[in-house]
Amino acid sequence: MFLIRLIILLAVVAVLLWLLKRLFSADPEPEQLESGKPENMRQCKYCGVHVPESSVLSVNNEPYCCQEHADLDQH
Repeated sequence: MFLIRLIILLAVVAVLLWLLKRLFSADPEPEQLESGKPENMRQCKYCGVHVPESSVLSVNNEPYCCQEHADLDQH
């Protein structure tokens, strides 16, 4: 009987610790992100990295992840 109570107590403590860790975690959960909905991704023409559409740099209607890659691709 004592062993069963000890196991239950340990399980409750483990669940509470897990919940506290999740509650105070620095990483936001996907449902807590700013916009709340997924964003389309574009592929950089120069390096192939996928970038959120709101962050893509468009030069001559071509997507780039940064100004450096846009400049390098133009030469």
